[in-house]
Amino acid sequence: MSTTPDAVGLPCSVSALLSALGVASVQVAVYDAEDRLVWSNPAHQAVFGPPSTPPLAFADMLRRNFAEQRGVRIDCGDVELFLRQVLPRRRAVSQRAFATDLVTGEWLWIHETLLPEGWLVSIGTDITPLKRLETDLRVAHDEALNASRTDALTGLSNRRWILELAESQTETALARGAPLALATIDLDDFKGINDSGAHLAGDAVLCHFADEATRFFRRGDIVGRPGGDEFLVVMLDADADSALAAVERFRVRLALAQVEAGVPRYTFSAGVATANADEDTQATLRRADRALYEAKLAGRACTRVAP
Repeated sequence: MSTTPDAVGLPCSVSALLSALGVASVQVAVYDAEDRLVWSNPAHQAVFGPPSTPPLAFADMLRRNFAEQRGVRIDCGDVELFLRQVLPRRRAVSQRAFATDLVTGEWLWIHETLLPEGWLVSIGTDITPLKRLETDLRVAHDEALNASRTDALTGLSNRRWILELAESQTETALARGAPLALATIDLDDFKGINDSGAHLAGDAVLCHFADEATRFFRRGDIVGRPGGDEFLVVMLDADADSALAAVERFRVRLALAQVEAGVPRYTFSAGVATANADEDTQATLRRADRALYEAKLAGRACTRVAP
């Protein structure tokens, strides 16, 4: 169908406007009161296809384009479901603007104007560069946020983030009446490992411990490295007995894993404390640290539970 606006029987003033829009880079489409596409400029046709004779209703145009794999991307893969979601919003207000993505990967900002006579004018602007910039900024933000929360050597949660997580998880557990345990872990004679094999040996041991702990503890548990050779495990839905049993099973697993990995032999001491409603997280951590200190005094390579 010709893009000449006179073909749709519009007033001369409107025809003159559409003639100007015919060479515009924005995508312009006009729908009549029955929501049939009666005119579009070349920019619109390049994306959504040309008007047809007789004019296609908006819904039928979407069905055609879906079959031909062009125009708006329909993520659900069901054009009829998509239409049931979209059509109630179309023509519901006199002015509407929204972003939509295309099967080709581009993004459009669509502005629709519903005229008093029931005709609808749609103008689309390519915002792909803005969307890509938005995506880049979001990725950069996420990377920066992750870096601020992550220990660079081991990839575990760093001191600030693991302590925040311990506090938030403790509050959540106490609010729902669920048990929670904190296990503070310290590698034994870590200075000796560094002195005997330089810092590379120490780094290898820290990374080995972090990898094994991440694999061993449950998916919901959180392992972090507050600093140095110290680690903290937040154990969800764990009372003192189950937390102690888990740490001791990990001790056995870690000894076997050292042989398999060929890293310097090392052990750890641990202190376990369960959260109480009458104390804050810092108090629970202090009890776990005291239990860890008792494990060191008891000869190391063991676990003690705080009263």
